[in-house]
Amino acid sequence: MIVAVDARALQPGFRDHAGRGIGRYAVELVEALGRRDDVELELWFERGLPLPASALPPRASARWYLPVRVPPRRRLATLFALPLAARTSRADVFHYVAHVDGPPNMPAKGVATAHDLIPELFGERYGTGRTFKSRAAHAFEASVLRTARTLIAVSAVTRDDLVRLHHVDPARVHVVHHGLNARFRVQEAGAITAARERYGLQGPGVLYVGGIDGRKNVGMLVDAFAHARTLGMPAETELVLAGNIQGAPEYPALRERVRAHGLESVLRTPGFVGDAELPALYAAADVFAFPSLYEGFGFPPLEAMACGVPVVSTAGGALGEVLGDAVCVAPADDPRAFGAELAGLMRDPALRAERRARGLAHAARFTWDRAAEGTVQAYRASMAQRGRA
Repeated sequence: MIVAVDARALQPGFRDHAGRGIGRYAVELVEALGRRDDVELELWFERGLPLPASALPPRASARWYLPVRVPPRRRLATLFALPLAARTSRADVFHYVAHVDGPPNMPAKGVATAHDLIPELFGERYGTGRTFKSRAAHAFEASVLRTARTLIAVSAVTRDDLVRLHHVDPARVHVVHHGLNARFRVQEAGAITAARERYGLQGPGVLYVGGIDGRKNVGMLVDAFAHARTLGMPAETELVLAGNIQGAPEYPALRERVRAHGLESVLRTPGFVGDAELPALYAAADVFAFPSLYEGFGFPPLEAMACGVPVVSTAGGALGEVLGDAVCVAPADDPRAFGAELAGLMRDPALRAERRARGLAHAARFTWDRAAEGTVQAYRASMAQRGRA
């Protein structure tokens, strides 16, 4: 099977995908597909953007989209360059790794991955539809979903959102969960000690990794952490918020919330932590907290589990589906309940050990080779459907 992949998400500077969820998905999926003997990869890139040396697996070939020099370049590319590439490619399948980047009139051989529909579900938070640009983007993306014969959803929740919001035939949607990179595993004591020193962590800690926009619900976590202190959580427990926190527009309000609870002395904000350093930071925590209102999949809590850290999470969006019964679950709108779960884990080493073992076993199910197998099955279904058409 010859598979063409829209690989622009691998290129730094393309829509900020690199290093984030869609970019990580593209990197991991391409590598996993490249390990298979039944797939020949053809990766399509945009000229003028960097091409990382590691982006091209062995036996994969690089192709280049026709340059579109009229701004806005990338949206016009989906109208002209991408359909042309699909027509000229010898591939059996052309996979757009994010539906937001696909051509509005999907080619017959096209397959697109839908990661989530969060801008639609939380339009009031993200300003969806308020400007001509956002309305045009939504129309493009809706057309991709409407015209694609085959879609891959990263969770059953995303599939259900596609059916509900865009009336997509569920028979066209294949649910394929993400995998986890092998770097997310139990860490050696030396790596944990180095991470604690690097990020200035001194006491026991509750860790959160991610953004602090409203959907991430970090304000509720601050309230829950404060409540946990009233329930016997050790007073020296630190609240560690990792990510681009201090530069976010929401940070002043969050900082004021921290101050109102008297938590300034235990707040730690190590900033953005790269993938290479993340496993040791996870492992340095006693508990990982994920208060999100909604996720299309939810990498951070699963990564924490794979590093041997017990998790308290909401069940927002796909989190209940992905995390299962391996985590302590609390409502996203109830800081007292969330705080009680935090306090319970922080007070009870035996409970932490039990949740750690359960989390490790659960996280081991998520591999990129398994995700690649599900993706290839979707490719085969797409080819079979075209053969019947």
